[in-house]
Amino acid sequence: MIPGGAFLIHRIPRGFLPGLVVLALSGGAAVSAEDAAAAFRTAGLLRVQLDYPAIASLGFGVIATRMPANFECETACLFHGVTIQGAAGLGAGEFAIGYGSLIGETTERGKWLLRHVYVGYGVRAAVVRTWGAADPGGAAFLGVEGAMTIAQFGLRLGVFHRLEPVSGQGDWRVFGGAGWGF
Repeated sequence: MIPGGAFLIHRIPRGFLPGLVVLALSGGAAVSAEDAAAAFRTAGLLRVQLDYPAIASLGFGVIATRMPANFECETACLFHGVTIQGAAGLGAGEFAIGYGSLIGETTERGKWLLRHVYVGYGVRAAVVRTWGAADPGGAAFLGVEGAMTIAQFGLRLGVFHRLEPVSGQGDWRVFGGAGWGF
């Protein structure tokens, strides 16, 4: 027996230990109930940007996340998860898969498309194919890009490697864009 141990036991109020047990058990039950209410959910993403090499582009995508099933997102909701996005423009097209985290809202009950993305960021792997005046022969690029949105104004910047090397030209390019949406 540790000296002074009996003294410690007498100083703890009798209801303290049972109260601690009840508090621990009720906290665990609340977490389990919250986890059970979470559901898999997707939301649509839209963007319109001026960018290089596409010149001007329209993009659409989906973010997949888990959130409580009763969230309608008429007001701001936090979405974070896998994103799949595509865009087509005057000079190029893009397909990207990555991770995004954003705060947005649908503005109307039951709508799927996020109309307002207030703040967000994302990192994604992308394939870009050029055409037209941007690259007369057309070329494919593979790379990584980052994106961020503040107050619905979006920026993208990425580093891409040309898949079919051309003698006399560099294989690495920096692509980016700015506009509305994520």
